[in-house]
Amino acid sequence: MSTNKHALIRYRVIDKCLRQVDKAWNWKSLANACAVEIEKVMGKSTTLSERTIKGDLASMRGDEALGYFAPIDYDRAEKSYYYTNRQYSITEAPLNRSDSDELKNAIGMLRQFTGFQHLAGIENIIQKLELLAYESTSTTENIVHLAQPSSIPGQRWLDLLYDSIKENKALSMSYKPFDREAFSAVISPYLLKEYDNRWYLYAKNHTKKQLRTYGLERITALSHTLQEFRPTEDFDPDRYFKDIIGITLEPNKKPEVIEFEVYYNTVNYVRTKPLHHTQKEVATEEGKTTFRLMLIPNFELESLLLSYGENLKVTQPGRLMERMGERMGAASGLYFKK
Repeated sequence: MSTNKHALIRYRVIDKCLRQVDKAWNWKSLANACAVEIEKVMGKSTTLSERTIKGDLASMRGDEALGYFAPIDYDRAEKSYYYTNRQYSITEAPLNRSDSDELKNAIGMLRQFTGFQHLAGIENIIQKLELLAYESTSTTENIVHLAQPSSIPGQRWLDLLYDSIKENKALSMSYKPFDREAFSAVISPYLLKEYDNRWYLYAKNHTKKQLRTYGLERITALSHTLQEFRPTEDFDPDRYFKDIIGITLEPNKKPEVIEFEVYYNTVNYVRTKPLHHTQKEVATEEGKTTFRLMLIPNFELESLLLSYGENLKVTQPGRLMERMGERMGAASGLYFKK
C-alpha cells in the first residue's frame, strides 16, 4: 500500500506545482517537491528518480485507470512541464468543504474493511476518492472504530475464491478440519460469507455431490483444476440464510417457534438489537419480557442465547431448552466442582 500512497501524493504534488504558472518545473524540481511532501505526510525521507517522475507525468497524461488525462506538455525552451489548460486540476470537483469531510470519513470506514487485497477495481476507486478528498494541511480524527479486525484467519484465499466464483471455475482444495484428519477434494465454489470475524465458503464437494460449508482458516491449499465447474440451481443465499442465525443449516429442517424470557434491563438491549428479523415481543410484565422467534435452531443461535447468561431463559421448544440446560450445566461444572 505504501507504493500506492506515494503515487497518490506525487500526483497531487505534481498537479499543485503545474498549476503554479509563475514557476518553471523540470523533473528535478518536481521530484524535490514530491519528496518534501512525502516526508511531511509519511515521515519518511525518499529520493525520487527521473524515471519515476516522468512515469508519473505519463500516467497522469494517458493512464485510463487513473482517468486524469491531464493536458501536460513540455516547453523545450524553458525546459519545464506545464498544463496547456490553465484551468485544469486533477482534484477539481464539485465538492465543498463539508462534502470533502464527509467523504474522508466514509473512506476511513471503508479502509477498515480489508481482506480482498487484489480487487484492483475497488482499490482504484478508493485511491481516487482519497486523492479527491485529501488535503495535506488537514488531519482526520479517528471518530469511528469498527470492530472488524484488519486480518481475519483464512483471508489469503479470498481473491482466488472470489475470482473462481465469478468465473465459474472449479478448484482443488486441501482441508484440515479441527476435529478430523485432513483431506483433499475438488469443489465448485458458490458463495463467500463472513460471520463473527471468520470467512466461510459454500461449495459443492464433487465427491460427496453435496453442498458443504468450509472455514477458510482450515483450507491449507487451493489451486485450479481441469475438472469442470458444477453449477447449482437450488442454492439461493437469501433463502438459505433467511431462517437461521450464522452459517449452520441442517438438511431438511424447518423453522419453528422459539420463545425466551429476558429479565430486567437486558430487555432493552434485546429490544434495540433484535436477535433475528422475525423477533417479536409477545408479553411484558414486571421484571421480564417474553420474545418470540421463528427460525431453525442451530449452534450459533444457542451461543447467542447463552451470551446473555442468567438474564435470558428459553421456554420453548423443549429440545432447545434441554440443549441450553446441558450447555449451561457443562459450563458451570468448570467453575463448581461437585
